[in-house]
Amino acid sequence: MLCAAILLAGCGGGGAAGPAQPRTITSAATPVAAPNTVVSLPPAQAAARDALTAYHGMWEDWIAMAATGDYQNPRLTQHASGEALSLIYRSVYANKRDGLVARGRPTFSGSISAAEPADNPGRITIKDCSDGSRWLNYTLDGKLHDTEPGGRHFVQALVVKKAGDWKVDVLVIQAIGTC
Repeated sequence: MLCAAILLAGCGGGGAAGPAQPRTITSAATPVAAPNTVVSLPPAQAAARDALTAYHGMWEDWIAMAATGDYQNPRLTQHASGEALSLIYRSVYANKRDGLVARGRPTFSGSISAAEPADNPGRITIKDCSDGSRWLNYTLDGKLHDTEPGGRHFVQALVVKKAGDWKVDVLVIQAIGTC
């Protein structure tokens, strides 16, 4: 709002000399990037960013699929493959078979615990402590099915780069209380 006021004040009333010329006000505190500038990260940092993006995407896909019971939704293949994909499909299928859907959402954040090779990884291991106490199973008529609210699980995920895309390939979720 202050910048708009400064710009308006600078453009007003040109007096006898004619209309005022527009002024450009810049601030040293606000750098301006050149158009179409691409900032590239070192390979290890880009790999870590992309692996974590795939990990978070996998969780978001799982949450969405579990809420509807749509175990055949191809969305999950964008972020998961191999054993992880199979685990999630089986989980959502079992709930669908049993007339259940999941509501709420687990917590997850994840951090990189290993990257191979270190300078340009193609395999990244993520560790996490996910809390499922607010991601519970309900019957289709809306009744809470879970008799125990769940809790914190240690999670380890192997994220691999396949054909240029990062996907969670192995997902291990340990028992409640493991973190």
